[in-house]
Amino acid sequence: MYGYPHFTEKLERALDEGLFVLGGCMVRWERWECLACGTKYREMPEPGYRWGNIVRGEPVEIGILRHGEPERALVIVRGNEPWTVTFQFIDDEELTFDEEPTVVAQGDDLSEAVRQLCRAADRWGVRLLVNGARRDARHCQVDGPDNEHLVSFLGPDGLAPLTGGVFDPADESLIGFPDEQDHIHADR
Repeated sequence: MYGYPHFTEKLERALDEGLFVLGGCMVRWERWECLACGTKYREMPEPGYRWGNIVRGEPVEIGILRHGEPERALVIVRGNEPWTVTFQFIDDEELTFDEEPTVVAQGDDLSEAVRQLCRAADRWGVRLLVNGARRDARHCQVDGPDNEHLVSFLGPDGLAPLTGGVFDPADESLIGFPDEQDHIHADR
């Protein structure tokens, strides 16, 4: 909703229920917003095509450590039945990706597919520097539909859960090895 609305009890309830999101006084091209992560859309995303800032078939650039050295790579969500994620090293000369991915991983949800991707990448001496690879990352705990692109993890106080995009950057010190992630997920 854009402009200067008259705040009534009905509008307050609608805002609290997530039926409307305030967009400001100037009308922008975005008409829709993910209530969990705040990603804005021009058109209502089709189910199974877009998850937050992730679009099926579109590469997402991420940071990696390859044999301990920082590099960039691309991940692509190829589908969601089952969830399929591919990984490709970036050519040093330009930001492109080959048709043949370096690694393909699948899972029942996006978090599981990313964990499988971490396991496969680990065999190449690669660690993904993204929230989904954090040692404390779990499938999103936010209650709501279309939250597949999110993961939850403990906040700085060690108690309150935080939520972030699965491919958003994460500090190297927070990244776990596949066995560490398996241990955390076995405890859920």
